[in-house]
Amino acid sequence: MTHLHDKVYKLEADQLAELPKRALPFLKSLRGLTVVDISGKDSSRWRVVTTLIHGNEPSGFIACHLWLLSKEIPSTNIRVIFCNPEAAQTKPYFTNRYVENSEDLNRFFNRNHSKGSAVSIRAERIMSLIHEVSPEAIVDLHNTSGNSPAFAVSVSESQAHKQLVKLFTESLILTQLNVGAVMEQDFNAPIVTIECGGATENSSHEVAASGLYHFFNLENLFASDVSSLQVRRHPIRIELTDDASVGFAHHRLSTTDITLRADIESLNRDLTPKEEFIGWCEPDEPLVIQAIDDQGLNQIENFFENRNGCIFTKVELQLFMVTTVPEIATRDCLFYTTLDKPVQQLVN
Repeated sequence: MTHLHDKVYKLEADQLAELPKRALPFLKSLRGLTVVDISGKDSSRWRVVTTLIHGNEPSGFIACHLWLLSKEIPSTNIRVIFCNPEAAQTKPYFTNRYVENSEDLNRFFNRNHSKGSAVSIRAERIMSLIHEVSPEAIVDLHNTSGNSPAFAVSVSESQAHKQLVKLFTESLILTQLNVGAVMEQDFNAPIVTIECGGATENSSHEVAASGLYHFFNLENLFASDVSSLQVRRHPIRIELTDDASVGFAHHRLSTTDITLRADIESLNRDLTPKEEFIGWCEPDEPLVIQAIDDQGLNQIENFFENRNGCIFTKVELQLFMVTTVPEIATRDCLFYTTLDKPVQQLVN
C-alpha cells in the first residue's frame, strides 16, 4: 500500500538531462513530493507551478513534462512542484484522486485540526516550498471532475489575478467558499487554479501546455487586456447530506438514495434552464442534497425540488465540476453552480 511521507525530492540538472521522453515513465521515476527549479533569464524573480495535487488530473503534469523536455530557458526562475505523485502512481495510473485510505490533499491547506497527519504534513511542505522562493505568481493546475470546458478559480478578481487567468482561459469563477484548497492561501502573490477541462481530453492537455508556455516565457505576466474575461460569482457547492448515497444511470436505481441522470456531465457545458430534470429521489421525502453558499447556508430549496420522486431545477443555473465518479461525488461534492444575482432575486 502506498503511503505519503514528508521527504522532499529535488530533480537536479543531470537528472533533467536524462528525462524520460514519455509522461508515464517520468511519473514512475518520481519518489514522492518532487521539486524542479529552472534558472531563468531574470534570476531575481520566481514563478511557481503546482500540479498533481490530485492524482487523477494529469494535464498539468503532462504540460510540465513537455516543458522540461524542451530545455527552454524561461523568462524568470521557475519552480515546478509535483505535489502528490504517489496518488497518480497508484494503479490504474492517473485515476486515483489520492492514495488509498488517505484524504483529499486539496482540502488540507488550512486545516489546523489535522496537523500531524501525513496529508496535512504534505500540504505544509508544499506551502513552505512556495513561500521559500517568494514568487511573483503561482498557478495551480487541475482537471475538472467530469468532461468540461476549461475555467479558472480564484478568491480575488484583482487585475493581476485576471491576467494570470487570461494565459489559460476566458472564464473565471470568483469564490469565497473555503474548502482548504491551496489557491485560498496567502502567498503575498496572485494565485489562481486552472481547471484545464476533463482529464481524458487532449484539449485539456493543450490548455495546460499553451498556458504554461506563456506563464514561463512572458517577461511581464501583468500586461494583458482582460476585458473579454467572463467572471462568474457566488458559487454554490452541491453535496450529499450525511451518509446519503448517489448513483448515475438512465433509470432510477434501487441501491442508492438518489440517482442522477447518466449524461449529467453534459450540463457542464451550457446554462441549465429552469425546470431541467436531473435525476430521481424518494417521493415525498426531503432531498438528501444540500446547496451550501459562501456564508455556509443551505440554499437547496431555492435551486432544486422533489416532484413526485424526480429532481428538477427551480431556476436557471450554470453548473460546473459535474462528475459521474461515485467516489468524488460522495466524498467531495456532486457539483458546483454559480449565480450572478443574489438568490432572492432569482426566486422572486
